[in-house]
Amino acid sequence: MKNNIGLLLTKRAIINPEREAYVDSSSGLRLTFAELNSRCNCLANSLLELGIKHGDRVALALMNSAEFIEAYFAVAKIGGIVVPLNWRLVPDELEFILKDSGSETLIFGEEFIETVSDLHGRGDKTDVKIWIQVAEDNGQNEFAQDYVQFRDRGDSAEPEVGAEEDDLLYIMYTSGTTGLPKGGCPFSQYFYLGANNFYCIN
Repeated sequence: MKNNIGLLLTKRAIINPEREAYVDSSSGLRLTFAELNSRCNCLANSLLELGIKHGDRVALALMNSAEFIEAYFAVAKIGGIVVPLNWRLVPDELEFILKDSGSETLIFGEEFIETVSDLHGRGDKTDVKIWIQVAEDNGQNEFAQDYVQFRDRGDSAEPEVGAEEDDLLYIMYTSGTTGLPKGGCPFSQYFYLGANNFYCIN
């Protein structure tokens, strides 16, 4: 079996499919390992259908949520590179990060509608071409695809593993308090294979 952080979830879904993997005390959402893995696979396969491949950057403007976990594991499974965005940063800083990282896909929550609308209006100042929104109460941006619809049209079968071992897992940017944020690539797919408490999946 290849070393890939996404396979941590796959393995747990096989060993303990009915064990609870995720609980959201606010919304009441509860997911077993099997359910969470299925959702991740659907998202991964939908991303593959868009042409996202090994090494492509997928930026996430999401608070702690099931969608963040789904996106993180889905992107890892197919060999993409996660670029988590600091929710405290202003549009000018996020514009720089998106451009610097080469992110062509952005998945964002409704908390960031105004910020992302600003970024979208800046045109080619970022490289983002695919905008996917987790929409709840504040409606759907006309330029963005609905996250749930996008995820759920994908196949729930395990996608072909797109990265392994020392392949890059994510790019983390600094807060940029003394200048522009700086991106670091500290972790590989192999690094986290043994982290059996990652996101409380154990």
